[in-house]
Amino acid sequence: MSIIGNITLQKKIAFGLLLIVLLPVGLLGWFGVRMAHNEQKVIEHQLQTLSMAQLENIGDAIQAHFQAEQKRFLESATQPATDTEGLRAYLRSSPQVRHALVIGADGKRVFPPMEEILPDSERQFVERTAAIWENPAILSHSSAVGALPAQPARKFSSVSPDAEQNRYGWYAWHWNAQLHHIFWWRDSADRLIGMELLPVRMMADIVSLLPATGSDDDKAASASIRLINANGQIVYQWGRYQPDQNEQKLSMLPLSHPLGSWRLESYGPAFKAGAAINWFGMVLGIFVIALASGGLATYLYREHTREMRVAEQRVNFVNQVSHELKTPLTNIRMYAELLEDELADEDDKQRKYLSVITGESQRLSRLIGNVLRFASADKGRLALHLQPGRVDDVVVRCIEAFMPALKAKAIEVRLTCNASARVLLDAEVLEQILNNLISNVEKYAASGAMMEVSSVQQGSITTITVRDFGPGIARREQDRIFQPFYRISSRLTDGVAGTGIGLGIARELVRLHGGDLTLEASENPVEDPTKEGAGRGACFKVSLLTEPAGE
Repeated sequence: MSIIGNITLQKKIAFGLLLIVLLPVGLLGWFGVRMAHNEQKVIEHQLQTLSMAQLENIGDAIQAHFQAEQKRFLESATQPATDTEGLRAYLRSSPQVRHALVIGADGKRVFPPMEEILPDSERQFVERTAAIWENPAILSHSSAVGALPAQPARKFSSVSPDAEQNRYGWYAWHWNAQLHHIFWWRDSADRLIGMELLPVRMMADIVSLLPATGSDDDKAASASIRLINANGQIVYQWGRYQPDQNEQKLSMLPLSHPLGSWRLESYGPAFKAGAAINWFGMVLGIFVIALASGGLATYLYREHTREMRVAEQRVNFVNQVSHELKTPLTNIRMYAELLEDELADEDDKQRKYLSVITGESQRLSRLIGNVLRFASADKGRLALHLQPGRVDDVVVRCIEAFMPALKAKAIEVRLTCNASARVLLDAEVLEQILNNLISNVEKYAASGAMMEVSSVQQGSITTITVRDFGPGIARREQDRIFQPFYRISSRLTDGVAGTGIGLGIARELVRLHGGDLTLEASENPVEDPTKEGAGRGACFKVSLLTEPAGE
């Protein structure tokens, strides 16, 4: 491995380790913030739920007060006299009732009497209830909601659901920015009788139901609750907490009729602070984890670089040894071939021994060639030496070199040559490619007893196909067989000599030659090539860019 390649690889490894450290730390921080945020939302929701429950209790208490007033009026409906003097005497003795009205069954005003000169208070009452005298049905009909025409200073609010029964109910309206209430009912003579509550007394009764301002009660101390009227003004507030001017409220509850235009609002310090995220603790935890991850990454980086240095030394050693072995091995092969040529034809035994020596030396030469090619490819020093030649000549030469080993394993060869045109090619590179493919057939596919080799030329593309009929390659292994040093672990390869770099080198050489080496997909790929009867074989296709060389 070159120095530049080593530095580049180390940078990639350092970058990968940095990502391994930063990604988990970043994800941990993100999850921490998300969890804290979700926890804050949960606590805020719980606070809002508790606050809303508190407001509902207060709203129920206010509603219960009006129901009690309603019950009191209905129980005493027969007590107040309906004559003028009797009603005036009742009003003077009742602290809650301010004025009364009586409308006869014919729709005419009975009280305050029309034939008398009214006192100022009764006259003012008639003025602010003019819409009722004009249309008594406004009390019992829901269409009466809103401001009355020609009365700009008067704004009427809702009527109670009980009004639909046309027997009794509450009526609320605004006059001169003040809320007024009338409880009305119809007596046995179908007269409409109404009692206007004294606003100050009504407000005092409602406030008496609420906690005192500055109370030491836990709920009051931890929050501030406001009673807001229809104009957005604070009618009453209790609780020692003082919210900011634009502070968001914990919860809000509109009150029921007859205070339907009013509302309760709750504020509390818990909403502003929320479930405050402990940033210091979170950052400290992430820092500790990042420090530990960084230390682990540094250790792994140092160990990896140390192993890379050792591996580089081993590769250099193997490369040097391979070069040293190549020369004596060539001499052994050469003298074995010379001795085989000089033997008499009757010396079959000696010729057989020499054939074994020659074949094994050729096998060892191919192994050394693979090692040297792998080292050269790793250093980026591979280059083609294109010369005119015929692809079929190279194919035939490779098969002849393997014939003794193929015959020894009873492998029949079927050869179809259709690439006889002269083209530019690197014969040595092509031999190396074919040697690796044929060697694999001899090692792993002898059980198929057949190998088919074919060649064809189409324009500047030459295709060579090497097919065997052995056990085939499992589907799960097909994408990995071209990886350096990868060998299929099964009874097909166990005990068979090999380095696992042959197919990887062959593909690199084919791509260097402007093509590609592929494993053709089988129509019925096997899941387990060791299974009995699985023999569908493997088919490798070599595609080369071969420009015509001319004559």
